Amino acid sequence: MRTWYIEDAGGGCQAFSEVLVLVSEEPQEIYTVEVPITWDEKIGLEEVACKLVIDMMKKAGVTKEDQVLVCSGNVFHTLHQWLEQEGYNWSTSKMDGLAHNVAENAFYQQLIKAGVPPEFKLEGRDYRSFYHNVETWVKEQSDGTKYLKDREARQKPAEQRYKLKSTFSKSRKCRGCGGIIKAYSPLVEHRFREQGKRHRHYYHPECSPVEPLKCNLEYATATMDGNQVQGLLLPFKSEASPCPVCGQPIKPGEKIFYGYLDEQLVYGHIGCFELF
Repeated sequence: MRTWYIEDAGGGCQAFSEVLVLVSEEPQEIYTVEVPITWDEKIGLEEVACKLVIDMMKKAGVTKEDQVLVCSGNVFHTLHQWLEQEGYNWSTSKMDGLAHNVAENAFYQQLIKAGVPPEFKLEGRDYRSFYHNVETWVKEQSDGTKYLKDREARQKPAEQRYKLKSTFSKSRKCRGCGGIIKAYSPLVEHRFREQGKRHRHYYHPECSPVEPLKCNLEYATATMDGNQVQGLLLPFKSEASPCPVCGQPIKPGEKIFYGYLDEQLVYGHIGCFELF
């Protein structure tokens, strides 16, 4: 069994390609790849990075019996999911050894090749100053735009920015129909940036303009007073309080049933309802 390390460098800089590396220390084996500045596929940065790392893993012959340690950075989130789904022996880890040094040096060599002054080095992991110096140099070049990352390409596709969630205790206004999305009900949340500011829009699931990403919402139907009540199983987020059905305490974090009967919210212990 071998141990492989997966690390990245340069993601925080507005210019030049991110560098991804796959490294084995014993025996030493190194693979590096640069993420393109832009691409035409309708996929985000995480998906591109995942494909590139998978290609490196295939070249290296990484097996599911090997230990795979991956940086926890956002660029690898899709890779984390893929490794889990494929059954690899993996975990996240802070990179301080060979993989980190290889990644940072590969990014630095990319800068030197482009003509960035050699003295622009990363000192003591002061990434803010390092990237600021590099970005300032790029802006001073007549053709500097060719080094800038395509931020639009790196965004997640629209379908991945819509997520199915729960309102929990706060009702929301639906961006689609203008109606109210009740508390403790499913909703679709759309996160996006506009002019540098973060925004969120909310939709009833049936009003969402695209199919949202699935999440772990647990739906259930309860029988109450001869009526069928559709609802959700959610953790109780308030302080301990009596269950409206049995009177016994509901503990914080305990998963319980929430639903609506004639516009009235009903909730309680899962065992207090006949669920199907």
